[in-house]
Amino acid sequence: MVTTVYLVRHCQSTGNSEGRFQGRFDAPVDEQGRKQLALLALRFRNEPLDALYTSPLTRAMETAQAVNEYHHLPILPREGLLEISAGDIENMKVTEVARRYPKLTDNWNHAPDLCEFPHGETMEQVYARVNRELDDIIAENPGRKVFIATHGGVIRNIYARVAHGTIRGLRDGTVFGNTGVNILLAENGVLRFARVNDLEHLPEDLRRKPTIFNFHTEAV
Repeated sequence: MVTTVYLVRHCQSTGNSEGRFQGRFDAPVDEQGRKQLALLALRFRNEPLDALYTSPLTRAMETAQAVNEYHHLPILPREGLLEISAGDIENMKVTEVARRYPKLTDNWNHAPDLCEFPHGETMEQVYARVNRELDDIIAENPGRKVFIATHGGVIRNIYARVAHGTIRGLRDGTVFGNTGVNILLAENGVLRFARVNDLEHLPEDLRRKPTIFNFHTEAV
């Protein structure tokens, strides 16, 4: 029995477009993000879905709501799908983070599994939290098709587990675009990705390129 999980990053928010490390700061969706949502919803219009989960943050919730326009399922917020609790650096410009927190910056660039966010989570805590939530959702939905709207940091930690079997997999620098679709298959306790960061529903002008800054990937 195969459970199919559509693991989708939220649409573009003002924090993304302004180059901020959002964490759990609840930034609104911007105009570009709303265009992305319309196209994502059309992509899933005829895709059978049995359950719909989301992070409680606005940028993920509105992503789930857009897809649900054609499905009318209960939307189930889950705390375990929240973005990294980044503590003191939440909503800070990434250039400011690099200036004020050089050790954190160096870890994020080269060993993100070692990151400890000031007055926030450690990456080890994030890895455990999000993968525990994923396992719970899969256990609740055997043989079903599940949509999850969540965040870049969450998906990176799941990808590290599935692709590398360890939190150290975060070091491969995989980037997930806004509304990027990842298809995860779960069968007999084995997880594998059938598709990663699929943006085929977006034209080139809506595929925001990762912000290049001292961290080697884009703001979460």
